[in-house]
Amino acid sequence: MRVLITGGGCREYIDSVRVVTNSSSGKTSAELAGFFAQNGNEVTLITAENAIKPADSAVKCVFFTTGQELSQAIQSELCTRSYDAVIHAAAVSDYIPSEIITGGKTIKAGKQVSKLQSDEELTVIFRKAPKLADSLRYWAAEGGNPNAKIVCFKLTSGAAPSDRARAAAKLFAHSNADFIVANDLSEITSDLHPFNILTSDGKIHAAGTTNLQMAQELLSLLKTAEPEEAEK
Repeated sequence: MRVLITGGGCREYIDSVRVVTNSSSGKTSAELAGFFAQNGNEVTLITAENAIKPADSAVKCVFFTTGQELSQAIQSELCTRSYDAVIHAAAVSDYIPSEIITGGKTIKAGKQVSKLQSDEELTVIFRKAPKLADSLRYWAAEGGNPNAKIVCFKLTSGAAPSDRARAAAKLFAHSNADFIVANDLSEITSDLHPFNILTSDGKIHAAGTTNLQMAQELLSLLKTAEPEEAEK
């Protein structure tokens, strides 16, 4: 298969040196990419510049910093190459700095802003960021990949099982993904990464506790789905 994987966290600029980011290390996507490549698949990993990189040199890496750069990279890949599956594990920013209020002045936030002085109070106004997961199927279809399988990730933090289920159902509804990997930050350690792989009916297709198990289950799931598409 030819597989596109995203990973790592976005960094959104307040000014030319200050950014808002998240704690994603890109470890999961790097391990998924390496496992898929080692098992004979052609893998492109779109990952953050500062994320953990896959050990397997067979993985083609494309780098991004901001959510906009990630969006452009995904569109470029899906519109110019044929992919059998998209695994969207990147931690996309939910909010982007829009305006800065300092010294009684309001200016547009972004990398183009010179480093702000630190002797004044600073207020940053954020705007909601686009949900890239909602565009994956459209971009794949536009690029001639209407049957590409879409896998999205849903991370919660300290959520009860019922809340996790609702969060996954909400993501299924607006992204039209084929599968969702659901995990909770409170359970993730340096050695363990508990997960459930859900189907669109909310049922748990597979579960495990490590990134290796996740990679094995996803590869098996996506390879099993391929012949069904071919028969159609």
